[in-house]
Amino acid sequence: MCRIRFSRTPAFDFEALRGLWTAAYDGGEVGEVAAVMARVRRGDFESWYREWSAMADRVAARGRAYGEPVSRGTAMLRAANYWRQAEFFLDATDPRRAAAATAGSDLFDAGLEALGTDVTRARIPYDGADLEALFMAPADPDARTVLVVQGGFDSTLEELYFMIGAAAVRRGHCVLMFTGPGQGSALREHGMPFTAEWEHPTRAVLDWLGGFVEARLLVGVGISFGGHLLARAAAFEPRYDGVVLYDYFPGMLTAFLHNVPRPVRGAFQRMPWWMRRAVPLYGRFDAQARWGIGNALWTFGAATLPGLIDAMRPFDDRDWAGDITADGLVLLAEREHFYDPALGHDFAARLTGARSVRVHTFAEADGGHLHCQNGALQQAHEVIFDWVHGLATGAVPRRA
Repeated sequence: MCRIRFSRTPAFDFEALRGLWTAAYDGGEVGEVAAVMARVRRGDFESWYREWSAMADRVAARGRAYGEPVSRGTAMLRAANYWRQAEFFLDATDPRRAAAATAGSDLFDAGLEALGTDVTRARIPYDGADLEALFMAPADPDARTVLVVQGGFDSTLEELYFMIGAAAVRRGHCVLMFTGPGQGSALREHGMPFTAEWEHPTRAVLDWLGGFVEARLLVGVGISFGGHLLARAAAFEPRYDGVVLYDYFPGMLTAFLHNVPRPVRGAFQRMPWWMRRAVPLYGRFDAQARWGIGNALWTFGAATLPGLIDAMRPFDDRDWAGDITADGLVLLAEREHFYDPALGHDFAARLTGARSVRVHTFAEADGGHLHCQNGALQQAHEVIFDWVHGLATGAVPRRA
């Protein structure tokens, strides 16, 4: 399928499209993204940061100069998302990473304020730390369908607004977006890595939500690796009426092995001395591998490659998939590149306790074929919210 290619580095091309993906909700602009990518050097993380941060600064400066509030607000929101883009490939120890995150968060809040968008930013106490959250409600005070949204391996709290939060409120739903261990403040401020027992942070979030709004229909939405985390939580947390795996995601070790040549997958899991040397060498030539391993070491709290493999092992859906009782929507991408999409169908078949299960695959012919429908946000929203509407009205068929 022919589409705009932003870079000959596949990881850069995918992430550039991700920067544009949110344009429907003021997260990006075609010309700005194209202008940045014209100056980013192939495989060069430093030039990626330099060009995206420069664009973020320019767009923010224009926004601050505007007297008209909508123009100011939309510019601020784009600048916020460009700061997320800028920090993406930075090393976890790079001080610019924290500064970029703060700049993006401040611009995001300023943008929503200029637009008159009502949002509650909260810190939910959890295990001696806190979890960041954003709560938004539509103008209708009787709206009681509540979406609880979480990201995955690399998303930020503010990105969740662009990805689905704004669309939920537009359709009359309340939405709570949160980051858990391995994400947001829990990771960046408290050093708390991912936990395979995702039901624990989920319970803290749902308990907090229960004191804020009474949900008639509670639907969880897990984005990317967040789909795996949400599914795990739903297996142990019965308060979810429905779960949306946007997209389904296997355990992270399974995803890592997908892009490892078959003959050496066993060695990758054992990580002998020669593999520990080979992986960093390979990362010099593959930007996706270099970034993925670095981000995984940070978010899973590992100091070495063998330690990372051990930290990933508990994230496995074989033992608990049948315990999920909520209605389930399993989204898949025809050209998924992080894992074999057949795993999503296998997972859906193992949801034997669910009230209903629907699997939807986005086709290449329609442009929604990339991971999490990157570049086809409206398609994903249409499928998700039509399904949520069906839950709310009783139109989703249940298993006998």
